[in-house]
Amino acid sequence: MSKKLFGTDGVRGQAGTFLNVEVAMKVAMAAGIYFKKGARTKRILVGKDTRRSGYMIENAIVSGLT
Repeated sequence: MSKKLFGTDGVRGQAGTFLNVEVAMKVAMAAGIYFKKGARTKRILVGKDTRRSGYMIENAIVSGLT
């Protein structure tokens, strides 16, 4: 069975399973490279909901972007 990572509202998945810290960090690293090539600004907004897993994924994304 194939996994769908990107949905209509961004990256989607159940945290801790397919969408884990490693995947979140790799997606963020790729996004950072992509945006850096043509960026006019150096800012990226990371949004999340208030579930505990959101903080884990947020930290992985920030790590991947820096």
